[in-house]
Amino acid sequence: MKEQLGLQLSQVQQQALKRAMVLLDSVKCKYAIIDPLGVKYGVLETKKPQRRITNSKYAHGERTKYAREFLKNLNVGDVVDVPVSSYELEMLQSIGHSVAHKLWGSESATSAIMRDKDCVQFMRLQ
Repeated sequence: MKEQLGLQLSQVQQQALKRAMVLLDSVKCKYAIIDPLGVKYGVLETKKPQRRITNSKYAHGERTKYAREFLKNLNVGDVVDVPVSSYELEMLQSIGHSVAHKLWGSESATSAIMRDKDCVQFMRLQ
């Protein structure tokens, strides 16, 4: 096995790795194993994990906090208009439903986009 930066796999680790590869080969599996030293075994192509890049113009939790302020005190049957502020109407509707789901459970609210009032109207159902 390959030695890298003064590190190497122990004898028992080498045996375990070899057994795993023999087992996978015997059932005709394609695989890729990368050991702790970074050495790759097998024929399966691997890609480096890509870091997810968010393009949000809003801070983490900002939209949820905004919607929660309007919805948190609703009782069953209450209706509230959530002004659009700097958010798109559809985004605000989606965020409001997410907040309602977290607060009261699935299908706990209904909503309507009120383009004439530039708001989203929510009603608590349960």
